Amino acid sequence: MVASKGKTKHQTINQRISAGCGQGRGIDYQPAIWVRDFSSKGLSTQSFGWKTQRVHHFFSELELSYFLTLEWSAIVTDIREQYPLTSEETLLIAQECGISHPLNPDTREPNVMTTDFVVTVRSSIGVTDYARTVKPIKKLSSKRVLEKFEIERRYWEKRNMNWGIVTEREIPFVLVENVKWLHNFFYVQDLSPLTEDEIRQIATPLTIGVAQARASLRDLAAECDSRLGLERGSSLCVARHLIANRQWLIDIQQPIQPHQKLILCATSPLLNHLGFTQVSNEDF
Repeated sequence: MVASKGKTKHQTINQRISAGCGQGRGIDYQPAIWVRDFSSKGLSTQSFGWKTQRVHHFFSELELSYFLTLEWSAIVTDIREQYPLTSEETLLIAQECGISHPLNPDTREPNVMTTDFVVTVRSSIGVTDYARTVKPIKKLSSKRVLEKFEIERRYWEKRNMNWGIVTEREIPFVLVENVKWLHNFFYVQDLSPLTEDEIRQIATPLTIGVAQARASLRDLAAECDSRLGLERGSSLCVARHLIANRQWLIDIQQPIQPHQKLILCATSPLLNHLGFTQVSNEDF
């Protein structure tokens, strides 16, 4: 949860919400608070989402790490960050439970409260939304932090929505580091000037090499570049693209180390002409 500072930022956030931020889903959603609102903190990050195809806004490394975990999850279908709560309701809840509502320190006006993430999950029982607040464990001993969490908890309870706190204990950091390495290579256009046809042409010998050779991923990619007359680094970019898109199945819980051999568990049906063990996309 982020609180605004200064009259200008408070007005900007209110105007943004009045204009529709905090509504919609997927590519149509825009968060209530943007990183430029707090550019001086140095902890803010923007990232283009695989699932939403829009820019996400994060205010801590832990928020980014949780986002990358959600990005990899096959059951998560939408991620809405910095989700604004209705001020009339949070003010009423604060009054009901005798807790001071967060105020702008300069104007003493109520700040718009937000929940860090509203996550949509697809399962066998249907589609469900979850509200999640991200906070380091060391901050959970603060009475004021817990008071604000109580307002959030009651807010979501009134909507029969599951709300919970995510700390570093719930973050699989090896997976996060792997997804960080892959994240900028998800879309075909991320590999420009390589075309989709060229990526397919590279994928065939590269997949065979990774599956059969004992050399490191980096060496195999360099060999593929040399053999196909490609710019250095092209095949390694394709490797990252294939993993990000689950065309190569690996154990994502193990560190990806390009200077070592990559253990390829299976390939997706998109590469079935290569004759490797195949799994469906749902199995990745």
